[in-house]
Amino acid sequence: MQSRINRRQFLHGAGLAVSSVAASAWLAACQPGAPVAAPGAAAGEAAGSTAAGLVNALGVDLPADALPLSEQYIKAGISQVGGAYGHLMESIYNRAFGHACGTDTLTTLDIDFNVVGIGAESWKISEDGLSWIFSLRPGLVFSSGEPVRAQDWVYTLRYALSHNYDFAWFYFDIKNAQKVAAGEMKPEELGIEAIDELTLQITTETPVPYLPGLGTWFCVAPENAWEELGENWAVDPARYVSSGPFTLTQFDRNVANKWELNATYKGVRRPYLIEIREENLPAGLPAYIAGDLQTYNLSGETPAAEIQLIQANPALNAEQHPGIAGNTDYLGFNTTGKFAPLDDANVRLALCKAIDKEVLVQEIFQGFSNPAWGILPKGFPNDIGDTLKALDPNVYDPAAAKQLLADAGFPDGKDFPVFELWVRQPTPKQQALAEAIQARWKENLGIQVEVRPADFQSFTGALKEEAPIYFVNYSLDYYDPATFLNVFRSTGRHPHLDPAWDEFYNAANATLDPAERFELMAQAETMLVENTAFYFLHSPFSIDLWPCNLKGEALEPNEDGFQFFGGGGPGCPHAYEGMYWSNSDCRVDV
Repeated sequence: MQSRINRRQFLHGAGLAVSSVAASAWLAACQPGAPVAAPGAAAGEAAGSTAAGLVNALGVDLPADALPLSEQYIKAGISQVGGAYGHLMESIYNRAFGHACGTDTLTTLDIDFNVVGIGAESWKISEDGLSWIFSLRPGLVFSSGEPVRAQDWVYTLRYALSHNYDFAWFYFDIKNAQKVAAGEMKPEELGIEAIDELTLQITTETPVPYLPGLGTWFCVAPENAWEELGENWAVDPARYVSSGPFTLTQFDRNVANKWELNATYKGVRRPYLIEIREENLPAGLPAYIAGDLQTYNLSGETPAAEIQLIQANPALNAEQHPGIAGNTDYLGFNTTGKFAPLDDANVRLALCKAIDKEVLVQEIFQGFSNPAWGILPKGFPNDIGDTLKALDPNVYDPAAAKQLLADAGFPDGKDFPVFELWVRQPTPKQQALAEAIQARWKENLGIQVEVRPADFQSFTGALKEEAPIYFVNYSLDYYDPATFLNVFRSTGRHPHLDPAWDEFYNAANATLDPAERFELMAQAETMLVENTAFYFLHSPFSIDLWPCNLKGEALEPNEDGFQFFGGGGPGCPHAYEGMYWSNSDCRVDV
C-alpha cells in the first residue's frame, strides 16, 4: 500500500485501500460549511508541465503557469468563524478556524462523495457490524517530530467527549459515547481503543455502515496535549503542534491569523499554496470585483441588482459555480390526534396536492433552490427525486385536493378548523413561501391558516403541543442518507408516531451491504413521502464566485457536474489542496 498518492488520485479516491462496504456505503463526508473544490492531480497533470524552480516547502512542484510562490496564498475572512477554540475537537460551534489545515482528520470525502483515508490508510468491519478496524497511515508525524499513533486518536476522542465538547452528539453512534459525554461513564469506557500504534478499533452501539464517514471531522491531537501544552495551546503559535500540511504562525484574535506550510508533514494532502491568511476583509460584490475578496457567495437572499450585474458581465458570469444543496425546507403536520382532522391521511394529502411547489419555488427563490420531492436534496447520495416527483402527494392537482377535502367532510373548506402554521425563525424568502402556501390553501381549498413566525427557542418548545402545522429546515451533518432520515424516527422531534416505519427504517439503515442498504433507504424515503405527515418543499443552494485565474484539479466538476471550493468534498474541513493562482489575464475585463 502506498502511503503517498498524487492529487488526482486523492481527490477522486483512487489508490486508497478501503473496504468495499466502507467505500460504497458512505458516499460522502468532509466539511462543514466551506464549499469544496474538486480534485488534485500530480504536479503538472492537469495544468501543464512543471515550472522549473517553483517548488514549495513540502516539495510540491507548481504548474508551469503558476504565479510566483509569494503570491500563492489564500486570503480568508476571519469573521467567517473567529471563535474561541483552536482545535476542532475542542469546539465546532465556537472554533477559531473553519478549516483543518493544521490537523489531519481520520478520513475525508473526495469530490464525488466517496470516503477516503487521511490519517487512516484502510479499514474493515467485523462480521457483526459492530467493530471497525482502522489501519493508520504509517510514517505520519506531528510538527514536534513525534509519530502520530493510534494512542493519539484514542486520547483525542476521549478528551473531547469528556470535556463538554459541543459536537459530542456527532459521535453518539460509538459505544458509550453519549454516557461519556454526560459524565455517566469514564472516558476509558468509550468504544475506541489502540490495538497497537498503527491500529485503531472503534466499536458502535448498533451496526453503523457509514461510520468511516464520521471520521471526516475526527481530528487528531498529540496524546496529553492539553495537559502538557496547557489550555489554549491550539491558538498559540509558540505552543501549536500540527499534524496537517500547515502550522499556525500568527494568531491575533479577531484581527489576523496566518498559517504557513508545515515542512515536517508526511501525509497525503499536498497543497500548492504556501500560506493561509485570515483577516478582517471588506464585504460585498465590489470588494470581490476589486480583488479584495478571493471568493463571494450568492444565494436566494442576494440583492437582485447584484445578480443582474453579474449576469450582464461575461467575465463575472463565467466565475459562477453552483454548489450542492445541503438542507431541505419542509412542512410537518401534527398527526397525534390533538389537531383533528390532521390525523386523517386524506386531509393531509389534500393539503399537499393544493400546493404548486415548482411554481412557488421558482418565483420566490429565483433559481437558487430546487423543488424537494423528498428529504434528500438534489445531487445528495441516494437522491431519488425524479422517482419521488411522480408520487401522489407531489402532484399538484387542486381539483383532486378539493375533492379529497370534501370526501373528508369539509366541502369547499366548510367547518375546517383555523390552524396556525408555525415557521421557525424564517428568512424573508421562507416567510414569503409560507405566506404563498397560506394563499394556495385559501384559494384552492377555501381554508384559513394563520402564519406564525417564531424564534428558535419558542418554536422548539411549542412544536409537539402547540403547532398543528409547522415549517422547518433541516440541514445535513454528514454525507449519508441517514443524516436526514434519522430525524424522522418516532423518537425524534416531530409530533408523529409511526412504529412500522421506524422498524423498517432501522433495519434498512443497519444493512451492511451498500447496494441493498441504499435500495432499502430509498424505500424508506418513499414511504415517508406517501405517508403525508411531512411535505417536502425545496432545497436551497448557493453559488460561489471565484476568480478565473484560480486553477487546479480541485476546481474540476465532480461526476454530477458540481464544483466545490476548498480542496475536497463538501461538508468537510479542508486544507485548500489542489488549487493555485495562475498568471492568466482572464480578469482584465471584470
